[in-house]
Amino acid sequence: MGGSAGVVRESGFAAWRRRPLGRPGNVWRPAAFLVVICLAATVLSPSFLTVRNLLAVLTSSSFLVVLAVGEAFVILVGMIDLGVESVLSAGGMFVAWLTVLHGVAWPLAVLAGLAAGGASGFGVGLLVSRGGIPSFIVTLGTYWGIRGVALLFNAGNYISPDAVSPARPFGFAWIAGNLGGVSVLIVVALVVVLLGQAVVAATPLGSWIKGVGSNENAVRAVGLPSGRIKVFVFVVSGTLAALAGIMLTAWQQSIYPLSGEGDSLAAIAGVILGGIPFTGGRGSIIGAALGVLVIGVINDVIVLLGLPSLYQYIFVACILILAGLQARLQQAK
Repeated sequence: MGGSAGVVRESGFAAWRRRPLGRPGNVWRPAAFLVVICLAATVLSPSFLTVRNLLAVLTSSSFLVVLAVGEAFVILVGMIDLGVESVLSAGGMFVAWLTVLHGVAWPLAVLAGLAAGGASGFGVGLLVSRGGIPSFIVTLGTYWGIRGVALLFNAGNYISPDAVSPARPFGFAWIAGNLGGVSVLIVVALVVVLLGQAVVAATPLGSWIKGVGSNENAVRAVGLPSGRIKVFVFVVSGTLAALAGIMLTAWQQSIYPLSGEGDSLAAIAGVILGGIPFTGGRGSIIGAALGVLVIGVINDVIVLLGLPSLYQYIFVACILILAGLQARLQQAK
């Protein structure tokens, strides 16, 4: 008995040596990246590790976290959504257009914005699942097309409460308020992450989503509707992108047709840093959120050090490459 126990311990230690942070897709990987980045940030700027600054990082990252949750659902099935930033800007413009320029009650306007985002995702899902068009091509099209829709609202101009006279405040501005000293934006992002994680980790639907990314033929063989699953994840992505646009509008008290520029790639980067591979099939929503926070910390340190914002792209690129190399080395062992 003692000998067998020794073998178990040896095997466990050997497995730990091969994968000290767990299997690819494990939440410990992005958590370790985040801890290392935070330690480096503290050394570079002592003001980083203050409650005020940390809350500011979480608040400014909340929109991208929500965006990345939707992107994570899509990437889990082995696809990609390049159009989320356009849905973000168009969703924010649409809700602002309804509330400020047309006096629509904010609850109806917000529901309409979320529904419009979900509808765009539904259309993308149908084209991908029924039309057989690669998601890269379809969402590249929606990136440009929905960006054009955003420009149509208010003739390409930004919308703020001052766009009409007398000024008509955003009725949903409370989303950018505080709750017990914590921004409501952080609470919304946290709820979205937890709900997403619950779906992926604790429901049959989550297993089906990962199954499509791992082996779609096997999913079809057991009679599961892989096409409907694809439509579902794009609906989730579109709805959450619109929600992120509404949050951004409330936070900055205005919305521009080009708001969120670059956020599609940032969300994808966060998801990959969070341990979800492009091929899908494994990973967690919490990991994707942690990956986004890595990017948020990098952006914050750049500001604290007074560096040009272009350094953000360089640092994120380096971390992505390191994450990819680390995952590749772990798979090779």
